[in-house]
Order: sequence, then structure tokens, then C-alpha cells
Amino acid sequence: MADVTKPDLCVIGAGALGIDLALQARQRGLAVVLVKHPGAEKRDPARAGLRRAAFIASAERAQAFRTAGRVGLDNAEPKPNFRAIAEHAAAIADAAAPDGADERLAALGITILTGKASFIDRQTLRCGDATIRARQFALATGARPAIPPLSGFDQVPYFTPDSILDNIRKLSHLVVIGGTPEAFELAQAYRRLGSMVTLVPQGGLLPGFDSELVAILLRALREEGITIRDDAEITAIVPRSQGTGITLRVPDGEDSLDVSHILLAMGQVPELDDDLLGALKLRRDRQRADHLLLGPDGQTSNGRVSAVGGAAGEHEPHLAARQVGLLVERLLGSGNGRLDLRHMPRLVSTQPALAQVGLDSARALRPDQVVLRANLAETDAAQAIGAPSGTVRLVANRAGAIIGAGAVGPGAAEIMALLALAMARGLPLGELRQLTLPAASPAAALVDLALQHLAQQPRAGWTRRLPGLTRQR
Repeated sequence: MADVTKPDLCVIGAGALGIDLALQARQRGLAVVLVKHPGAEKRDPARAGLRRAAFIASAERAQAFRTAGRVGLDNAEPKPNFRAIAEHAAAIADAAAPDGADERLAALGITILTGKASFIDRQTLRCGDATIRARQFALATGARPAIPPLSGFDQVPYFTPDSILDNIRKLSHLVVIGGTPEAFELAQAYRRLGSMVTLVPQGGLLPGFDSELVAILLRALREEGITIRDDAEITAIVPRSQGTGITLRVPDGEDSLDVSHILLAMGQVPELDDDLLGALKLRRDRQRADHLLLGPDGQTSNGRVSAVGGAAGEHEPHLAARQVGLLVERLLGSGNGRLDLRHMPRLVSTQPALAQVGLDSARALRPDQVVLRANLAETDAAQAIGAPSGTVRLVANRAGAIIGAGAVGPGAAEIMALLALAMARGLPLGELRQLTLPAASPAAALVDLALQHLAQQPRAGWTRRLPGLTRQR
């Protein structure tokens, strides 16, 4: 019988996230085995996210040509070269990809195994002739697109948020199915690059985001020419000799669309291979049967097995990266490994951008909580770039603890990042008045919010008399 390898950590899945986890653990002195399981981590969220960001940046430049009149220049209609745009986005992502060459990883002390792997019992993995009994196994097997059960959908070609980045030609009429951040980002990008775009949310408009802020974003997207059918639900796909028919259910009956291409962006589901995981008999989430039941530290019902990234149902690269760091800390005994989503900002990279942190600021308020607002469009930064709208909405209690916040407009992501840090450190809202900011910073809205909060606080009796005393001197 082959010897049993007993590392501190065995990572299953050699995509960017799995490699990053293996590297971080090895750099901290842990013994690591990396299993390159066939098909594992088919989707590389970090690389796909960077490609998408580069593609969106090209679309933003195109829109800047059209709207140059806002800043004193002549408007111009751009002429997109989709092949060049796709090649540029791919080159950016390739340049930033981690060096996952087997030789480099092996030189760093990581044991690499390649081949079909499967658990043979609740604590042992077999890969080829190798047997691994790790202190902790980490599933970094990624995710796959969620496919809706629509009649006719299996008879037509369609893009996903990953595959559409390989497109090298203009799409005459693109229908985007889904209400995820990716759906909104790519719908706007393709509209800015000259395509007719119809967005059918199908499953909800940005679930979890503040509905008041979402409404502002919808208005801005519609002004750019995107048709958003939030009144409709797709019931069938109809293949045709040219193009594709879309059947919609609407409040007063039925409607239809004729489109050239379909983008499916309804999120992802974890890639959980029964051949790999069957012997573990892991429990599933009762609310989502295609997801594992996980604790706040990403641990499954088997104490030796954790999941990160897509396998854990987390598809945002910055949150998956945080999961990796927390898992390494837990293995080193330096933390509980729990990801606190209340302090993790979420982002929709449209223009205007939409960002949110903490609890949904549109939920019912407790008696000791208040809502504060600041107009981003009135900041010097927004005035300088000609941004027409934007707002920050923040919920705090009377003591100044920040409960949640959201923003739509220029600088939304940066503002939420600052608030996330303030929340994680327990910094009261009033302290943000001391921010020293560069000229024309969108974060000036935070100073406004802090001053609003302080103005609502009761003042001690002697401070109320102070103005009168100074006048008598």
C-alpha cells in the first residue's frame, strides 16, 4: 500500500483561487498539497473579473466620446473594434494572472498532484496512486452558470458573462437575462459599444441592494438607451432561422422580443462533483439544495473539509480572496476564520456605480436608528466631471454606530470601502468629520454625513450657553 501523505492543507482545484490559497498557506509555513482535479475551477472569477473590468473600461471610453460636450469638448461617435477590445481585455488579465507553473509551485515546496481525485472515506482523498489525509481539505472547485428551466433554452446558443468576453463582433440586439451585477455591467457596456440591449431581470433586480438606490441606477441606464423589462418574465425561447424569439409574461398577458444574441447572467452554482465528494456525505443547504451547508468559517458538515470561492457559493473575487486569508489564519490558530459579510462592500461596476455595505439600508428601522443622506452630485468631484446625479444613504444609531450604507454615483466604491473600514474598526460616524481629503474628492460626502449626525446630537447645557458667554467678553 502506498504511503499516506499527511499535510496541513490539501487544496482541491488549481484555478487562481486554489493556487493563491496554496501559496499563502505555504508562505506561512504549512505543508501543502495542491490537487489539479480535472475540470475543477473551470471558471476563474478573478481573471474573468479583470477581463470584464477592462472590457467595461473600453465601453466607458466610448461613452466619454459621446458625452464630451459636458466638459467643453466636441461630442464624437466612437467606432469600436470588438476584436481589439477583446484582445486588450485578455492581455490585461493574462498579465495579472498568478504564476501557477508547476515548476514554480514545486520549487516553493508545494506538492502537486494531477489526475482524477475522489474521497474514499470522510478523511482520506485518493488521487492516482497517492493517498492524502490532510488536517484540512479545501474545496476550490469553482462554480458553473445557473441555467434557468426555460422551454427552448437548450436549443439556442447563448453567452455567459465569461464567454461573451471572447466575442469579436458587434451584436445587433442583445437580450440580457438576469438581475445580477454582471448582467447590469455587461448590458451597459454593450449598449455603449453600439448594440441594442434589452435587460430582463428574471429573478429580481439586484437582490440585496437598496431598492431606492437601484431605482436611481435604473433611471440612468434607461437614459442611455437600455430597455429594462422589469415588468416581464421570460417563459420560453423560440429558435428561428434568423435570430431568436423570446416569449414574455407581462401583467396584461404576453409579449415577445426578436433578438440576435442571448447573454445569460443569472449567477452561478457551486461545482460539486459527486464522484469527488460522494464518500464525504456532506450536508446541503435546505434553502439551496445545490449549495453545501456551511458555517460562517466556510466549514462543511465534515470538520476536515472547508469550501472557498465558487464552491462556497461566493462568486465575488474580493470576498473569495478574503475567505482564503481567513482559512489560512484559522489553520495557524490566529483567528476564527469567519467572514463577516456586514463589513464587506458589494459593488455594481456600472456608471453610475452602485455600492453597498452592511445591512440593507432600506429595511425597517429600529426606534434608535436614523437615515442620513448626502447628494453626491453636489460634491466638487461630481461637478468637475459633469456627473448629473448620485446619492449616499446611510443608517446609523443615535450613538453614531454605522449600521449600513449604500451609494450610487461617482466614487461610490471608494466611499463604501472607507465606511467598511470604519464599521470594522468600530469608528463612530461623527469621527469621519476629521477626514482630511484631497480637493474634489467624492468622499467629501462622508464629512457631510458626519456633520449631519453631530448636528442631531443633544448638546450639554454649558455648550449651549457658550456662544452667549463669548459674545459678552
